[in-house]
Amino acid sequence: MVSSDRVVRDQVLVNEVRAELKGSIAAWFGLLVVTAFLASHFVHRADKAGFALWLGVMSTVLAGWLAAWIAFRSRPPSDAAILRAWIPGAKLIMWLCNLATAASVWVFLPVSDPDLRAMLVVLCAWFLIIQFAAATEATQVLRSAVVLVLGSLTAWLLVERPPYFLPLGLFLILFGATLIAIRRFVRQAVVKAARAQAVADASRRQLAQALVELERERDAKTHFIRAASHDLQQPLQAAGLFLDAIAPGRAQAVSLDNAKRSLGAARSLVEAMLQHLRLEGRAVKPKWARLVAGELFDRVKLTQASAAAAARVRLSFAGARIPLRADPDLLARAVENLVSNAIRHSGGGRVLIGVRRSAGQVTLWVIDDGTSFDLEDEARLFMPFEQGSQVGAAGGFGLGLASTRGLVELMGGTCGVKQTASKGAAFHIRLPADPAFDEAKCAA
Repeated sequence: MVSSDRVVRDQVLVNEVRAELKGSIAAWFGLLVVTAFLASHFVHRADKAGFALWLGVMSTVLAGWLAAWIAFRSRPPSDAAILRAWIPGAKLIMWLCNLATAASVWVFLPVSDPDLRAMLVVLCAWFLIIQFAAATEATQVLRSAVVLVLGSLTAWLLVERPPYFLPLGLFLILFGATLIAIRRFVRQAVVKAARAQAVADASRRQLAQALVELERERDAKTHFIRAASHDLQQPLQAAGLFLDAIAPGRAQAVSLDNAKRSLGAARSLVEAMLQHLRLEGRAVKPKWARLVAGELFDRVKLTQASAAAAARVRLSFAGARIPLRADPDLLARAVENLVSNAIRHSGGGRVLIGVRRSAGQVTLWVIDDGTSFDLEDEARLFMPFEQGSQVGAAGGFGLGLASTRGLVELMGGTCGVKQTASKGAAFHIRLPADPAFDEAKCAA
């Protein structure tokens, strides 16, 4: 909650600074006119040292203000830059202006006649009213301005004791207190409205993002349905043609074998869809067991050997004795997805399935020597209904790697991919190591 309030407050400050700096040129021009008038009127009257110091500070303030306005208009800063540099810089300029105005009381009033003194008091009040109207929550220095300017005026009245100095001093104190009180109420209303606007803007951005995600999900599902209707029809139609071609003779065995493969491909697609739907519905619960990697390898050989042989891909295994703690069925399905993906899409001639144990975790690798993947595809390979640009005509729904990630996360693991030195792909699954094996190894 505190963090959220801070974010909203920072956004309010940034918005106000942008609005203030864009419109502050009018206040700058007014301050320039008053400064020029005072400089021309008192250049030969006021104390030279005090006048030079006042004019130098006011010139610095006006030059810095104008430079900031030009820089802001030509290259608007980021929100972070406004919070880090622009707000402190604006406060510094206003502090210098307040100090110069407070000091000018002791430079100009001693050499002024009664009428000119009255005008200078009015100009000080005008200066405070301008701050009251223009300063924002970010650059709020009105209280210090009231204390400095009116305090300096009151102190001069008490020292010099001109006519009506006591009621005039009391009036200045009352005027300053009134300004601060009104400013407080006004700022509360303005800040409240600005906060509401910032919250509304944030809600609109979140809604827009949600709509984008919803549209993307809808498009993905539409693509999924289109792919399903296309990819399921192909193997089933092929199976029908092969079965129609069955006739007594040598071609019968070949036709039956092709029909089995086509129906097997259709079954694999249906299984991939069902598996993805079960994972999305959180209907899969892991059943933990202890096994060695060799048992996992045996199942992979059983399910993938024929497809590897047909694709002329050699399967290799390493680390068969390493113990694992996982759901045997979920882990086998996850690895089978990776192996099947390598056989169908890599275009290589060898797939290595290996297991390595280190630092309290077990890593299963599926490494091929094929054409790998484009680097821009890496971020989306494990997303549902997404496929790499190297898939080609092998087809599929883009659910294999997404299902692998879902299965592995159910077992508390992670998965990923990187390119190999030979430009192949190295997919990995990382799972927590079996603690019982660590205890047994330590006891031994």
